[in-house]
Amino acid sequence: MARATAGLIALAWSLGGRAAHAEPPAPAQAVRTPTAAFSLPELVALALEANQQVKIDVARIDEARALVSLATAEAYPKLKFQALFGGPTPEAQTTKINDPSELTPASFEGDFDFGELGVIFRANASLVQPVFTFGKLRAAKDAASNLVRAAEHKTDITKAEVVVNVYRAFWGYQLVRGFVASLAEGEKILVDVLAKVDELLDNDSPQVTENDRLRLIHGLATLRVRLADARMAEELALKAARLLTHRPPESPLVLVERDIDDEIPESIPALSSSLESLSTHRPEVLALDALVKAHEEWARFQARRMLPTFFLGGFAEYVGTTNATNQNNPFVYDRFNYFDTGIGLGVIVELDVYTKLAELEGAEAQLGTRLAEQAAAKEGMDLESRKLHTELTSAYERLQHLRRAHRAAKSWLTAEVLAYDVGTGSARELIDAFLARAAAEGELSSTYYEVHVGLANFARASGTLLDRDRPQ
Repeated sequence: MARATAGLIALAWSLGGRAAHAEPPAPAQAVRTPTAAFSLPELVALALEANQQVKIDVARIDEARALVSLATAEAYPKLKFQALFGGPTPEAQTTKINDPSELTPASFEGDFDFGELGVIFRANASLVQPVFTFGKLRAAKDAASNLVRAAEHKTDITKAEVVVNVYRAFWGYQLVRGFVASLAEGEKILVDVLAKVDELLDNDSPQVTENDRLRLIHGLATLRVRLADARMAEELALKAARLLTHRPPESPLVLVERDIDDEIPESIPALSSSLESLSTHRPEVLALDALVKAHEEWARFQARRMLPTFFLGGFAEYVGTTNATNQNNPFVYDRFNYFDTGIGLGVIVELDVYTKLAELEGAEAQLGTRLAEQAAAKEGMDLESRKLHTELTSAYERLQHLRRAHRAAKSWLTAEVLAYDVGTGSARELIDAFLARAAAEGELSSTYYEVHVGLANFARASGTLLDRDRPQ
């Protein structure tokens, strides 16, 4: 009981810290009637929809997709256009077209006779279409695409954490709800027994003593303390569920009532299948793999940057001046009025070799770091799966012994109640039997709770939790 209460308090506290910075819940969540009870899959769906960290991770996927769009756009034609309009410009005319030796007097430079003033308009456009880049564009696009996959797997990591927290809250509620019901029933039994003891003492019956009455009073007071703790833990479980589903603290929330021993499989999933699934399904592994591939492609991109880029290019340029003679002889240079255009195959070579070598060295160093992190993380995840499997194995073994202890405690309590009713039992034995049953039931229920959470954690570590609990 104490372990379950402490776990629920920790969960509610951690979720409360996150909710303090969250936005108000979306109006769409209020469609369901407050009195409707939520099942575990429905609670998972609500929590995944409302979780702010999941929304942040989804937004980061869009950021990564923008990088893919940017890398893809580098393969498209690039059109550049410039225009300039200015004035006044001095006169620049000839008396004869195509004869630059025959200038008007005001067209000579070196004096303040500007002649007829005018304006000039200049425009140019260029078009570049990459043709062959030695794999630079493909490497950049592949690096960005792997970042998208890493961001998607990061979202699954967050979702798996949310689902485990929902399991803790849901089964924690079922645990303490069972405690409350059991303790309330026990309170009623002790109240009835205490009333009977008071009646026997009033009639001077030799069957009971004042010490028996005091033991019952002490036992009843202890039970009521535990009942108050259980009710507080029940409210904490509901508070955790509200925080997970992003609902206001005072809003009504009803959960489907389930027995704590529901949905417990007969055996634990095999460790070998879990380790095999870990390498192919666990989002942490997939995210690291995608991140390593992104760094590999980025290093390849940096290496290819030292190679030239072939492109198909074209240009057009126009200049017009209102107070300059338009020379239409192509062999006469006229910078005031002309139109030129062309198309051809070109090459771009960037010769900052030392800079590119340094950038390549940095990319390869980052790749080495990611590979080391990947190896360390996989070792840690392998160890985590083995640890969780060991804990589950121990919990299943405890369940077998606790079930026998619980059955024995129930039989003991039943026998003591019957003996006390017929006058052959004692209050001490009755209280001892009652406390033994309560302790056995508490340990058994707490172990069931640990198994539920342990199975969810084991599924998360195996990478199968979202496939199992994803809303259909």
